[in-house]
Amino acid sequence: MTRCKGCGREMVWLSLGKGKGAVPLDPRAPVYDVTTGARSEGRYMVSHFATCPQANRFSGSGKKG
Repeated sequence: MTRCKGCGREMVWLSLGKGKGAVPLDPRAPVYDVTTGARSEGRYMVSHFATCPQANRFSGSGKKG
């Protein structure tokens, strides 16, 4: 695990494959099954870009020019 340089929360990186980069994920974010309403803490994780208050510093949407 690493810490986000924006908010300091722990996150894990999911590799997208050789040469395709990686996605930061929240390792303990609550995820709900919308069909049953059950909470899952197993194999499902939320993108850290969705929960980080500083995400615009790192995603393409926050860049100018």
